Amino acid sequence: MTRRTKSLLGGAVLLVVIVAIAAISWATARPGPEASAIPTPSPSRTIDLLVSAQAELDEHLEQCVAAGAPNGVLPEACGIRIPWGTEFAAVSDARFRIERMPEVTLTDDGFVAQGGELIATVTGTGQDGAPRTETYRTQNWSVRGDAERTRTGVDITVW
Repeated sequence: MTRRTKSLLGGAVLLVVIVAIAAISWATARPGPEASAIPTPSPSRTIDLLVSAQAELDEHLEQCVAAGAPNGVLPEACGIRIPWGTEFAAVSDARFRIERMPEVTLTDDGFVAQGGELIATVTGTGQDGAPRTETYRTQNWSVRGDAERTRTGVDITVW
């Protein structure tokens, strides 16, 4: 090997070492995602909002079913619809039981809660004039409404 070849080879090795050191220094000096100036939503904050909205909805729907439907008057803003008109001439009462609460999803416009299961036991007078009791079950009970973020969570209003 000539002196010139040795010098070129040594220079190439030195260049590779310098580039490697620069690359390692650059990679470790870069700010990580935690140092980013762009704020990112915290997953726990989103979960907290969902938990707050779900708790608020659960409380509202518990109040809805506790009221029942005296004289066939359904509670408003509860998403309860019962097709008793074909079987009953008059309804004296309806009692409700929640098997599964609808699950809340927050949207840009408010919220949607779906997948609930509600059982209603209706008593009254049948179309034939005889006393009648029927049980209805819905496995797709859902409600919608407005959701307003507050300092402590979410306030909901069911339509």
